[in-house]
Amino acid sequence: MRRFYALILTLALAAPSFVFADEGEKAEVKSEEKKGEEMPDSVALLTGSATAGEKKFPIGGFILLEQTIGLGTFVEDTYARNAHYHWLLSIRPRYFITDKLFAEIRFDLEQELTASYGTSTTKKRQLLPSDTLVTFKYQNLYTEPTTGINISPFMRFYFPTSYESRFRDLYFASGVGFDLTRFFNPVFLTYTFRFVKNFNKHTVATLSVDDAVPVAFARTKGNEELGGNTIATGINNNSFSLYNSLMATYVISDQWSFTLQLAILNAFTYNSYPDDEFTSPYASAGRGQKDTLYGVVDVTYQPWENFGFSLGLSSVQPPKTENNKSFRFPFFDFVSEANNYTTIYFDVFSTF
Repeated sequence: MRRFYALILTLALAAPSFVFADEGEKAEVKSEEKKGEEMPDSVALLTGSATAGEKKFPIGGFILLEQTIGLGTFVEDTYARNAHYHWLLSIRPRYFITDKLFAEIRFDLEQELTASYGTSTTKKRQLLPSDTLVTFKYQNLYTEPTTGINISPFMRFYFPTSYESRFRDLYFASGVGFDLTRFFNPVFLTYTFRFVKNFNKHTVATLSVDDAVPVAFARTKGNEELGGNTIATGINNNSFSLYNSLMATYVISDQWSFTLQLAILNAFTYNSYPDDEFTSPYASAGRGQKDTLYGVVDVTYQPWENFGFSLGLSSVQPPKTENNKSFRFPFFDFVSEANNYTTIYFDVFSTF
């Protein structure tokens, strides 16, 4: 990268000669050192962070277009093969209140173009909106002097604009969390913690009677009938969740980076189940819990300052196999390929 070198000044009068930099070079050297420690855009995309440096304008953000192919597309058995291809558009405008404090609105649109997707609340090939996320984050609020770890707290609010959240009668959700980042040249390490509390109308997902058949059935005046022409589906809503993520990014060069991310989401339902005579010997009493394991392997190429590409594997799956006897490999589904827990993605992203 370009440097401007200061003039060499030689002092005589029997004193030894020496070289020093003027203030312009000091600023340039400091800028270069800071540039080497800036968070790559690929890391910022995965963590919801902001790249370092002063902003010329208070408005910025990310735009990402993703194409995804599921692992089930490549299963040799024609009877088990489950083709999966979909696209996603993510728009994340930001307003920088200060150089480090910003507010972000995130909204996604996605659509599966294959015929494999369909649930009780959506149709095949339907255009699906996400929830609307509003985040307030203070990037590098504090640097711990002994370890050099940067602490970035954030608050997040979720508004139910997705079909899934409306199906689950979600009023809204709120969350708090933080990122811990440390740069060990040339590796970025990032730990993320997030707690989210949901506020739902009911403890279970519901359907109107007109839409219930053949998805769900209700006995007249039974527990399934909630009144107001609404019945319970038996699908438990989550009361709160905990998210933990560890990510390592190897900065190969100014244009190339390689990222590994391992995360787990623990979601807990409103309902608890007592240990009584009706409890199955294979079930655990207490509050219902659903765990999701995330594994990402990503290679990013950013040839221009505000434009880049990412290619990777993303696995979203239960931590254990169906028989609960062994743990799944987090970065690739070797057990049930047709489930499309593992997908291959290609991203085109732009920062502004």
